[in-house]
Amino acid sequence: RGGGGGSGGGGGGGLASGNSVALREKWGSKVKIVLAEPEIVDDAKRSFESGELQGHEGGAAKPSVADGLKTTLGPNTFPIIKDLVDDILTVPEKEILRCTRLVWERMKVLIEPSAGVGVAVLLSEEFKEKYPPAEFPSVGVVLCGGNVDVGKTVLKMEEMGV
Repeated sequence: RGGGGGSGGGGGGGLASGNSVALREKWGSKVKIVLAEPEIVDDAKRSFESGELQGHEGGAAKPSVADGLKTTLGPNTFPIIKDLVDDILTVPEKEILRCTRLVWERMKVLIEPSAGVGVAVLLSEEFKEKYPPAEFPSVGVVLCGGNVDVGKTVLKMEEMGV
């Protein structure tokens, strides 16, 4: 079988680190673990790239539609992510909302925008270039959470032209 890839949110790292442990235990290096994060709250990506735990730029989280991912990695989750994750990619707010709407409309599953981040990463050009379908024929995404205010999310979609 060919390689596989997966995507899920960063945030505080609890779900990401737990899933990473399980994926590595089951498939070892046969799977690429890629975390997804909003561009405007990219502490996990910056931490991963620098090798040191980073906070939010400017000291406070910016207002992301993916509010479940606004927390920063902690000292318990960062070492696991640093050791087990292959990559962390970021996406803009508009793509998060577009992909959240895509899941709502096509899958008829009510996800929160934090879950839309993983979908947005999987559909991004950067993901396709780094993890081409010919080499990674199977991918998965964690669709977690139902913590969504549908009215507010739809208003934000309308504001951003999604």
